Amino acid sequence: MLIYVRENLIMRSFQKNDASMVYETIDKNRNFIRTWLRWVDDTNSPTVIEDIIAKWEKDYENKSDFVFGIFEHGKHIGTIGLHAVERITHSAMVGYWLSESHLGQGIMTDCVRALVNFGFHTLNLNRIYIRCADKNKKSRAIPERLGFVQEAILQDGECLYGKFQDLIIYGMVKRNWNNSSPLN
Repeated sequence: MLIYVRENLIMRSFQKNDASMVYETIDKNRNFIRTWLRWVDDTNSPTVIEDIIAKWEKDYENKSDFVFGIFEHGKHIGTIGLHAVERITHSAMVGYWLSESHLGQGIMTDCVRALVNFGFHTLNLNRIYIRCADKNKKSRAIPERLGFVQEAILQDGECLYGKFQDLIIYGMVKRNWNNSSPLN
């Protein structure tokens, strides 16, 4: 599946032959990504990434997770997905990461906007939420920019490398989604 985001920027389903490129992106950004995500140390080879992509393909077929690579000019620069898709409640969680060199360009905001549109209009979800570490200001700015509502703070909601951190939960329901950022 392919989702056009803007000129020279797309989100698409991963393919097995993407593994080396994805591994390279992770490896170049390992210390940066590790600050906020606990899976980084487990992605220590392209073979591991191949296995992860195979899992994502099965999850896509089962409609339980929809994970896309973010590609700019054909180069992998990050990953985004709708996770924990619940058919009964019509809800899902957005997760994302972007290479450090691509921060501050509005890329992830545009990708989250496109993914939320996909979730509401293609998957017929009713509620989409995003969990961000309370100290991750750049990540938190994305749902805030897109008009998500801060719904909760989970005290010690995540343990990352032996340290607990609070998580902020942002939510959006379909009836309140207007397909665009309030700051456009």
